[in-house]
Amino acid sequence: MTKRKMKVGFLTASLLLSLPAGAAPVMLGPNTIADLVEKVSPAVVNLDTVAKSRNPLSELDPFFHRFFSSELPRLPRFFEQHGVGSGFLISADGLIITNHHVVRDAGSIKVTLTDGRQFEGKVIGRDPLSDIALLKIQAERLTTVKFADPRAIRVGEWVVAIGSPLGLKTSVTAGIISALNRDVQAKGGVSFIQTDAPINPGNSGGPLLNLEGDVVGMNTMVASNAQGIGFSIPVATIQEVVASLRTAGKIERPWLGVTFAYPAFEGVLIREVLRRGPAEKAGLLGGDRVLEADDRKMQDAGDLIRYIASRKVGAFLRLLISREGHKIVVSVPLEAMPEEALPEE
Repeated sequence: MTKRKMKVGFLTASLLLSLPAGAAPVMLGPNTIADLVEKVSPAVVNLDTVAKSRNPLSELDPFFHRFFSSELPRLPRFFEQHGVGSGFLISADGLIITNHHVVRDAGSIKVTLTDGRQFEGKVIGRDPLSDIALLKIQAERLTTVKFADPRAIRVGEWVVAIGSPLGLKTSVTAGIISALNRDVQAKGGVSFIQTDAPINPGNSGGPLLNLEGDVVGMNTMVASNAQGIGFSIPVATIQEVVASLRTAGKIERPWLGVTFAYPAFEGVLIREVLRRGPAEKAGLLGGDRVLEADDRKMQDAGDLIRYIASRKVGAFLRLLISREGHKIVVSVPLEAMPEEALPEE
């Protein structure tokens, strides 16, 4: 074999992406991403939102007109705030997934498809904690996305982000999955996919896709003090939350009623016990360290948050606590998380 043929052979082999056993190999060729975008982009939508906020200076308007001049122009009572974002279709009759923060407080939502058609979007369910919202438009026979198998997602695999950064519709970027199960304190209780595919304002709510064009996550945020660090909501979380939003319009989450100190040297340090919460009713105190939950060792706050999220409202949580050098067991009945307990956005 000549040196030229050896190089070509090596290149071809290197572009065959290894997948879990039983999965068909994906050839990364010069048109792989272009073919993917052509197939999936009709299912990606652009969102234009308008939210009204009260003008605090409007309260001073009568004062100025009384003491200065009645000819002064009247101050507007409200300001209009315009926003952009992305979303993707999951049903042929117009169900769309996006980020909650994209449509939060929106008085109107304009949904634009890649073929130029525009529809008014209606929010039919939202979950601020996971930052997922479900919209509906009145349309039929629409192109939809497919969800990837969450078990097949791996660190290092190629991914493609489609969205509308800065309002630039159907923009495409590519990268890899840098990490799985990333805990971000700004979104307690939710673990993220970390990717280096460029994500910018307006990309929020758009899909993160594998090379087969299946959704592995939803692009949500970036690390503002770094480059090449973006975060996407995993497809497993999307499927779980959306299933509840479709039927109930919301998701009921179990709640312990505490805040944590980061980091803790042993177990999970409770910083504050919230008033009238389940932890207070069960006798937990600030300064307690949670060592185990239902006989499972808790290494950090992320472990405990994820374990609580896996339980049901009404279930009892058996906690092994370290308090002033003594170990005690406390049983806490989990309650539904009230809206005021949701993390600030």
